[in-house]
Amino acid sequence: MFREKSTTRLYAFALAAAFALAPAGCGGGGGGTTAAPPDPPAPVDPGPAPEETEAQALKEARDAAMAAWTAAMAAVRGAVDPVAMANAQVYADMAGEASGAAATAGTPATAGAYRAAAEGHRDSAVEAAGARGLGLTSLANRIANQNAEGRPAVEPVSNAGRVGAELAATAADPVERTAVADGPGAQAGSVSQGGPVSATAEYGASGPAITVTGVGPALLRGENPALLTTRGGWMGRELAEDAASDSYAIVYTDIEAPGMRRNYGATADGSGTGPDDAALAIGQIITGDVPGDGSTFTGTRNVSATDNLPPQAGRFYCAPGTVGGCAISVDQDGVIVAVQGYGWQPVASGMTPVPDADWLAWGVWLSVPDAAGAADPAAAGAFASGSDVFEVRAGLTGTATYNGVATGMYSAGGMVEYFDADVSLTASFGGTGGADSTSETATTPAANDGLLLGVVTGSVSRIRAGGMSVAGSLTLGRAPVIAGARDGDSTTGFEGASRGALGGASLKGAWGGRFYGPNDAAADTDAARTEYPTTAAGAFAAAAAGSATDPDPIRILGSFAAWRAE
Repeated sequence: MFREKSTTRLYAFALAAAFALAPAGCGGGGGGTTAAPPDPPAPVDPGPAPEETEAQALKEARDAAMAAWTAAMAAVRGAVDPVAMANAQVYADMAGEASGAAATAGTPATAGAYRAAAEGHRDSAVEAAGARGLGLTSLANRIANQNAEGRPAVEPVSNAGRVGAELAATAADPVERTAVADGPGAQAGSVSQGGPVSATAEYGASGPAITVTGVGPALLRGENPALLTTRGGWMGRELAEDAASDSYAIVYTDIEAPGMRRNYGATADGSGTGPDDAALAIGQIITGDVPGDGSTFTGTRNVSATDNLPPQAGRFYCAPGTVGGCAISVDQDGVIVAVQGYGWQPVASGMTPVPDADWLAWGVWLSVPDAAGAADPAAAGAFASGSDVFEVRAGLTGTATYNGVATGMYSAGGMVEYFDADVSLTASFGGTGGADSTSETATTPAANDGLLLGVVTGSVSRIRAGGMSVAGSLTLGRAPVIAGARDGDSTTGFEGASRGALGGASLKGAWGGRFYGPNDAAADTDAARTEYPTTAAGAFAAAAAGSATDPDPIRILGSFAAWRAE
């Protein structure tokens, strides 16, 4: 009985459990309901696969490295002066190398290391771009807080204030200030060329060697002069008087390395070097592209058509100023049918280096005494020189345009900054153009005294000072081209007034310069009436009027160099 009772109870329990777990509406036919089952649990996000996480980290490191390089290059473009720009470029290049390495890195850890390197180089580039590298601007902004004996001065003197005052004075009348006994100021017109301050350039084994004379002691090349470049690729240097200098100059030049010229023998008229040779004659056989304008050309010559000797190489030379010009007529076999004016220069032995015969050197200089006395003035100036001053002839007519660059010092807001800019000139040659008056109030042209050879106008635009763009531009007003006999100089120059709006202020001043380039054509010839100067260079200055609320107005002083547009 005991065994049977246990079995019955176990069966009853199992049956009850089965009814309790049955879904609603099932079994028993009893009509009752059961509770709904609970909602299934929400799915759990397993997260990205390991390979997806690694790819994202790799991309972020590469993008950040690229952004660091971009920022470093932006710092280079905004550098305060050319030397600071060059210093910043070194770090920007390193950031670029790190960015390139990050782009090819295979793991996030490696890319992250290159990212950190790129960001470090970016920070260094930004710092270098903002630190003045030019001694000229460092000197201009120095605070002189000691007197001559080395004791603290009662009132520190700002060199920026002294330099700004000098720029304002030179802008008022730059030509007149060149005549003062204690040193030249900004120079314009004929005074700026060949005057008290000038620069010379010579191309040596290591590139252009530049010297400046006329600023107290000569400003010489130092052991490691700062190498500069400006718009258009002009090569320049910053020169110092000595190791502890208070005088600096920034000079640019376009001088090129000497070219090699083949040596030629003499013509029948004695031109060239070597033994005299017979003049060209009818019946000789020549080769070469005979120009239609009668100019010199290279080729070969055989004296006789029947001697079977090899032709002799050389050039057919037309001396400048040959009466009646030069011309050669040949038949289909190259035999001379007619000849006029030409001589023959056979090839001689060896080659001769020929220095660049058409270069410019131009820039600005600054000198500030170390003493802090309020009476100690600064001295600043702009200058331009060239290899060959061009003599504008009275018969030259027509219009020529010149495009180039400018550089100098820009003073505003208690700071003096280096600036560079674009310059554009238009020269209208001919006496009637030069007869226009330069007076701002005159309404009628001035009488042409026979020495007015044209007029030049222009502009200075896209000015960047201290790495920042300056709103506005300068207009270089009408500057008559005047023969040397008028101003006591032996060569021609041009001078005029400058005006414009910079940084929201109105400025006035003066400007001037000279033309340069070889005078190849002989005087009083057809060629002289169409030979335009190849280059132009000079100086300009302008300043805004000061006021009680603006004791440090905007001033600008610079020089320019421009080549004739083709």
